[in-house]
Amino acid sequence: MLVEANSSLSKHENETKLSRDSMEIFKIASTTTFLFAIFIASIAGNLLVFLVFYKRPVLLTISNRFILNLSICSSLNTVLVMPFMFGALIAEDWIFGAEWCKLTGFLMNAIFAASTLTLVAVSLDRYCAVVTPLHYQMRITKRRSVLMIAAVWVLALLVSLPPLFGWNRYTYQKDKGTCTVLWSSPINDERYYTYSLVILTFILPLCVILWAYRIIFKAAQNNSERTRRNSVIPNNQIDETCSTQTPLRFERRRSSTAPILHRRLSTSSSRAGPLLWHRDEWKTAVASLLVVSTFIICWLPYFIIIILETVLANSKDIPPVLETVSILLAMMSFACNPLVYVFRSKLTRQELKILMKIQSRESINMSLSRRGSESVFSREGIVHQSSTESDTVPFEKPLHSSSTSTTLTSLVCNPNVISQRS
Repeated sequence: MLVEANSSLSKHENETKLSRDSMEIFKIASTTTFLFAIFIASIAGNLLVFLVFYKRPVLLTISNRFILNLSICSSLNTVLVMPFMFGALIAEDWIFGAEWCKLTGFLMNAIFAASTLTLVAVSLDRYCAVVTPLHYQMRITKRRSVLMIAAVWVLALLVSLPPLFGWNRYTYQKDKGTCTVLWSSPINDERYYTYSLVILTFILPLCVILWAYRIIFKAAQNNSERTRRNSVIPNNQIDETCSTQTPLRFERRRSSTAPILHRRLSTSSSRAGPLLWHRDEWKTAVASLLVVSTFIICWLPYFIIIILETVLANSKDIPPVLETVSILLAMMSFACNPLVYVFRSKLTRQELKILMKIQSRESINMSLSRRGSESVFSREGIVHQSSTESDTVPFEKPLHSSSTSTTLTSLVCNPNVISQRS
């Protein structure tokens, strides 16, 4: 009986160990697969960004210098950090030496800090372009943009150096799959370093980004409201238009159709304007929400884990899967940045299609000119319809042209509009 009990116990232990090993293999496989997908997306997206700016230097405006710096941060992290994270995840240990562990932790910390601070610079640049467009060129000059980018890297390096000189330290952490700061240090002085890092590289940047995009959306909303109030064509202008700009064949039957044209012009004008500006408000809101939500989703879990490891008496109470997910989300931000800040711009997408031979420049220009002429008439609601035919009444100039709301929207998605116009 004793032998049977021991054999059944041993069998149960073997099954438990096998199940644990299977779970561990699944965890390693899923983590490395997800990290590999991030690696490929980051490499492809940032290479395309470099290609567009290299082939079309005219696109490298002052605003896009910040975007280029963001792509440099993403590329450095992808090339210098992710490959060693792959090796550590597969080996379940750090196999590259103690000195390289310190260097990897330092590089990752500095790149993470530079990335979040660059996002602050992007938000401030767009704030100046949208809220004070007339003073944009005086406030954001080439020299100041270079100084801002230099300040980003200097501050990122400064906040990452202390662990190399004894204020905390860089160590390998299995659940994170890489070398990073020992956030769970029991020494109070080392915890102060963690608090300082979180404040400088996450809390303050998050506050600035939220404030900037809130002001941007409010400015777009206020401007759209002013444009809606001024976009309806006055009756005397419609009468003058009907009498001076109407073709001869329309003039012969003016007595019967002029009231209809008058009524339809005023109706379509009052409807088309608000619809257009509401659409621009919606685009601005979506762009702002996308930027803020991407930043929060990618970085908030990472910094929450850092704070929990620092505050909790026993950091092992944190589930290992949460630590793994937090570092993967932080890595994912480097793959998302090109999509959020570059490829949402219609101009960039068009240039990319030209460079990749997907579409010719001539066809894009024809499409833009045709779409532009249609948008002018639809914006003003100047459409003539009769019982027998439908024609667009030609005007030499728009009766009321205001592109500021559209500019505000385009600046949120494409910040080089101001620079191109200048």
